[in-house]
Amino acid sequence: MVQSSFSGSYDHSLDGKGRVIIPASYRDALGDHFTITINPNKTAIAVYPCEVWEQQLERLSKIDPMDKVGMQYVRYVMSVSFTDNSMDNQGRVLVPAKLRTKIGLTKDIVFVGMNNYIEIWDAAQFSDVDNKTEDEFDFVSDYVYKTYQQNA
Repeated sequence: MVQSSFSGSYDHSLDGKGRVIIPASYRDALGDHFTITINPNKTAIAVYPCEVWEQQLERLSKIDPMDKVGMQYVRYVMSVSFTDNSMDNQGRVLVPAKLRTKIGLTKDIVFVGMNNYIEIWDAAQFSDVDNKTEDEFDFVSDYVYKTYQQNA
């Protein structure tokens, strides 16, 4: 199965119950069931389609159970991961309160397509990160091309 990619950013808001409408352009690629967790940098919420979440679990399963630090990471990630989520008929999904608190989501949020998954940012935090990236774009783009062109 060819997986669609996620791109673009969309301003949205959480309702009083902690639900959000998934942007229409993301719904098909996200699929019927997905995992909601924290992103790798603990700066946003990550929403993974099943296939991508399975890849994450495969990587976690390679950590030796006797590796205390590795298992500390696995324990944390799994404790903030909520699987088997689905959208209602209006395209809404509940963002778990535990994650809303950890990330500091307010009412105003931004969806960001991250190629194979989606991030949900607090709008003010995303604006700060986005502005910093724009200010440092030459450095950031040079870093990416130098670091990842060698492996191409």
